[in-house]
Amino acid sequence: MNDSNDQYRNLLFLLRTHSFSAILLLAGFVWTIAYIRSVLASTDTADLSQPTEMLFAGLALIFSAVLTMPVVLDRIPQSAYRALLVVGIGSASYFFIASTNSVLDEEQYLRDQTAMNAVTIQRLTDIRDAQLAYKEVNGAFTDNFDTLYAFINAPLVPLNFSIGSFHDTLPEAMSYEMGFVIKRSDVPGIAAEMGWAEQDLMDSITADAVAFKVRDTLYTSFYAENFTPEKRADKKLSPVNLDSLTFSPTSGERFMIDTTYVNQSGMRVCCIKVQDPTPFGRSNVKKDTLRFGSLVEAHTDGNWRQ
Repeated sequence: MNDSNDQYRNLLFLLRTHSFSAILLLAGFVWTIAYIRSVLASTDTADLSQPTEMLFAGLALIFSAVLTMPVVLDRIPQSAYRALLVVGIGSASYFFIASTNSVLDEEQYLRDQTAMNAVTIQRLTDIRDAQLAYKEVNGAFTDNFDTLYAFINAPLVPLNFSIGSFHDTLPEAMSYEMGFVIKRSDVPGIAAEMGWAEQDLMDSITADAVAFKVRDTLYTSFYAENFTPEKRADKKLSPVNLDSLTFSPTSGERFMIDTTYVNQSGMRVCCIKVQDPTPFGRSNVKKDTLRFGSLVEAHTDGNWRQ
C-alpha cells in the first residue's frame, strides 16, 4: 500500500516539475512545425502563409522549455538560470507579438489586393465591352485608347427601333407596299395630318390599334447605352469615370493595349490583348497580371474568374 502511495506521489511530483517545461515545449513545437509547413507549401508566386517571426517565437519557447527542465536547473547557477529564462520568455513574447502583427498586416494586404483587383477587373471588363462594340461597328478592334474614347461618346451604335407588329390581315409585305411602315421621324407629321397628338399616335401603334408600324434604325452612343449612372445602377455596377477608365488603379499608368490579326479556320481574324502594366503585389513576389484577350488566339476572355 505504501509502495502504491509512493509511486503516486512520485508521479505527481514528476508532473508538477515538468508540466511547465512540457507546456512551453509543446507550444514551441507547434509554432515551429506550423512555420515549416508553410515553407513547404509556399511557391515562387505566393508568400509564406506564416511570418518568419513565428519560427523565432517557436525556437524561443523550445529554448525556455529546456531551461525549465529540472535536469538543467541542477546544472546551472540560479542567477544564470533566471537571466536565461527571462531572455527566453521575453524573446518568445516579442516574436509572438511581432508574428500577430505580421498576420494582421497580411490580412490587411489581402483585403487591399482584393479591392484593387476588383477595380482593375471592372475597368478591363468595361474596356472589353467597348472594344467589342467598336469592332461590331468598325470591323476590327482599335489599339488606340483615344480612338476608343471618341467611339464611346459618339452616336455610332445602331439601335433598332421597332413598334407595332404585323399580322395575317395586314402582313409585312403588304404593310410596306401600302406605306404603313414608317420611320420614327415620320410620326409627328402623320399625327398632325390625322389631327392627333404625337404621343397618342405612338401609343396606338404600340397597342396595334392602327395600321402604322415603326421600323427604324436610330444611332446612339455606347456611353448612353452602357455607361450612364442610370444604366450602371440598373446593372448594379460601380459608376464609370472615363478619365480613369484606361488607367491601372495601382500605379495610374495606362493599360497596355495591342492588336493583331491571326488566321483562324482559313479566315483573317482581329485579336486584341489589354493588360495591367503594374499589377498589385509585393516587389519581391511574382505577380499575376490581370488581362483579357490574346494575340495568338481569337478570344477576349479575361484571366480572372469570369
